[in-house]
Amino acid sequence: MRLRTRLAISVAALAVTATGVATAPAYADALPIDEPTITVGTLTPEEEAQVHAELDGAPKVDMYYNGGKVDPAADDLSGAQVCTEVSVDGTMECFDTVEESNQYLAAHAPTVASRESAAEMAASEDTVGTLAYRDCPANYVCLWQDASYKGRRLQWPTYDEWKTRHLDQYSPSFRDKASSVYVNRQSRGIYLYDFRSGLPDPKMLVPGGYSIISNFRNVDYPYGGTWNDRADAIKF
Repeated sequence: MRLRTRLAISVAALAVTATGVATAPAYADALPIDEPTITVGTLTPEEEAQVHAELDGAPKVDMYYNGGKVDPAADDLSGAQVCTEVSVDGTMECFDTVEESNQYLAAHAPTVASRESAAEMAASEDTVGTLAYRDCPANYVCLWQDASYKGRRLQWPTYDEWKTRHLDQYSPSFRDKASSVYVNRQSRGIYLYDFRSGLPDPKMLVPGGYSIISNFRNVDYPYGGTWNDRADAIKF
């Protein structure tokens, strides 16, 4: 089912407002049913320059799996399903299961809130597996490769300040692969960007307040089509 959309055009940018994305508290027992508003459009020249300045020349993120460093040229992580940021410099650790991830994060996550939420989930018997949105810890942003919160997942904790990451910094690359997302925090949403040549870069704002999108195919893209497999970068 496609999201209901409203189209507005201005001199600065093309903007599309879409509803039909659900919200939920951090530990909901069922799929969310509320419908907050997300906004997609294009960056102004000033916004585009700022985003590119933050990311141009960014090196590959150091990633670790099973105790070893991942080859930056790797195109497969075997059984790893969850890769989570463990340092403000972007370093990630990857795990086969969400249980392993939470046990590690309870001791090593980069913020107090992220350690506490991981510890709470690690101690809970209510685990539902790596393919469910409820596995995304409180105070994290989780981005899945497939619709309905399936496939490989990247996740980031909440810092005091915004952070921007190019999805091509990861190994294997997550660029043009994202299909579902959960912003599991009350305050501050996220931006997803798609970098284009010769056209203003599209952006999607997913608000805070536990916003969740199960399928990017339901989100209209400014130049036609949908946002599925479009995201090149994330600001969280």
